[in-house]
Amino acid sequence: MFTTPAEALAANPPPRARRAAIAVPDGTRPVDVGAALAALRPYCDDAVAIVGLGLHRRMRADELFPSPFLVVQHDPDDTIPTGAFDGIHGGVSRHVEVCDAIWTVGVVEMHQYAGFSGGHKGVTVGIGARATIDALHHRDRVTAPGVLVGQVEGNPFRAAIDTLGAMAGCTYALNTAGGRWLAGEPVRTFRQAAASLDCWWDLPRAYDAMVFRVPPRKAVNFYQASRAATYVGLSARPPLSPGATLYLEAACPEGLGEGSGEHAFAELAARVAHPWTSLLSGEAPTGGGTQRAIMLALLLQKYRLVVTGCGAPEKLRTVGIEAHRERIEPEGALVVDDPFGKVPRLLG
Repeated sequence: MFTTPAEALAANPPPRARRAAIAVPDGTRPVDVGAALAALRPYCDDAVAIVGLGLHRRMRADELFPSPFLVVQHDPDDTIPTGAFDGIHGGVSRHVEVCDAIWTVGVVEMHQYAGFSGGHKGVTVGIGARATIDALHHRDRVTAPGVLVGQVEGNPFRAAIDTLGAMAGCTYALNTAGGRWLAGEPVRTFRQAAASLDCWWDLPRAYDAMVFRVPPRKAVNFYQASRAATYVGLSARPPLSPGATLYLEAACPEGLGEGSGEHAFAELAARVAHPWTSLLSGEAPTGGGTQRAIMLALLLQKYRLVVTGCGAPEKLRTVGIEAHRERIEPEGALVVDDPFGKVPRLLG
């Protein structure tokens, strides 16, 4: 693994492309996209960088990165079919049609369903078709055995992402993990990156309260910020006492979120009574984004969730979420400073 993307590429370069489609993450992921694209420039005659929004909102002009290539923002409703796996119909951005190579740039970090982000996920979900994203995030898939944060082996969600990414034609990944870079075939690169991470914080006892200091890139809305709580609360060994309170320090200036996935979550959360327990049985909700309500319903069966340091708590209270402007850090609570990089786990 290397300290810069250019070093990683030099050690394991991609086959030269006439025109490459490069899937890159949006601002919710900690990646120096500009540096990655600059490093990829010598390996292709031309390229288009596709911002992998999934179902997130479009990035504003002031949020975009410098690029030596044309930059376009993904539209999940403007895609081409790629193949099917396990009942999921794959599709990716139409911009790949005029390209002879598909590459992905991303970060390998903990992920609720895929175990870790990175690898083929940047294509399968980042620039995926709405129908693909919806099917992947159906209640039955995100709650299936083996679908756990930090788990790769035996994880059917991860298997689907990797298979669909390969079907789409993604052949090369440039990923960062823990501040280091590596590059190569997507599955091998992803697995090497995931194995390099020291992402668990092992603790000898359970806590009655836990405070998550959510980083700004994730604190932009509740949809993103709430992952800090579910990563711990829905992990295999959460260091939490029954009924523990989880405090999310997150400003949430965008409220519940502004993308189409966040809107689907917000509409469902407003329509169903908090704490959304009814979503766990009967007919499953449909649409990418609704899976966040499923995860929160599972979490709230066991724990209390409170958002603190919130700039507009009323936006969250409309769907029953307890939110406060002031920060709350009870005495004796475990404070988690890096909730997406170092996840607390009970020793076992």
